[in-house]
Amino acid sequence: MKSLNNMSISKKIHIPLVLSMVFGFLIILANYFYSNADMIQDIYENENKSLRSFYKESIQAKENIGLTNAINISKNYNVVQALKTNDRDIAINGLKTVSKDFKDYTNYKNIKIHIHDQDVHSFLRAWKPKKFGDDLSSFRKTIVSVKENQKPIVAIELGRAGLVLRGLAPITQDDTYLGSVEFMQGLNSIVKNAKKNHGYDLAIVMDNKYLSTASALKDAPKVGEFTLAVKEKVINKSFFNELEKVNIRETKKHQLTDNYFVISEPIYDFSNELVGYAVVGEEISQVESLVTKSQDSSMRQVL
Repeated sequence: MKSLNNMSISKKIHIPLVLSMVFGFLIILANYFYSNADMIQDIYENENKSLRSFYKESIQAKENIGLTNAINISKNYNVVQALKTNDRDIAINGLKTVSKDFKDYTNYKNIKIHIHDQDVHSFLRAWKPKKFGDDLSSFRKTIVSVKENQKPIVAIELGRAGLVLRGLAPITQDDTYLGSVEFMQGLNSIVKNAKKNHGYDLAIVMDNKYLSTASALKDAPKVGEFTLAVKEKVINKSFFNELEKVNIRETKKHQLTDNYFVISEPIYDFSNELVGYAVVGEEISQVESLVTKSQDSSMRQVL
């Protein structure tokens, strides 16, 4: 009888203890699986923010370069004197080495300098000096804005070459408006930097409805209703081909293809029109690697 009483006391102690341990372990496992789901979402969200941040910082850096150089060139003695005396040769000689120096010593290989006179006519295209005198006022809103406000600006504005980042600054002397200067950049360097320094793939595309203006892109590769707006040789063709599987106009959430984690950022021009998108991708294997590391860490904690 005593033994049975002892056994009863033992059961009263151990059975609840074992049950509480099993119940606790089940809670730990359930928490592990729920935590994993939250962790994956957190990783995806962090990658989403990282890719978007990368693009915004890259375009901001190019804007700063465009604006800074436009302001510097607007103070160039040769440029000011050329407009003041209407002598194009002074500006041609004064700017002769600028484009070459950028190509030789910087990552910005595709810059162009355009000077406009006070009547918003082309005064000098440094890369094509024999073409000048044409009236730009009817279609170059940025130049008109600089003349009206006499303040430097930087913006995307469509041209024959497609999406061009333009830094502009007024050229004045003794409070007299002489004209303006434009420092033009393509967007190829952003694509190159993405791959070389961050391991990201990037494609910048323009809405096909602007091809009538961007005539130089008529034969460029297409993806749905968009046209590639950077040089084909600088992009990863495998990545570009997979953009057929995503909605490029989706700018709020990330998207997944077979091989890439993808985000899309809108590109607006000077008139605040949506003209294209920057589509940034990271190999899905890199993202999944982060997920696996976090899962392994969680499992070690459970064990």
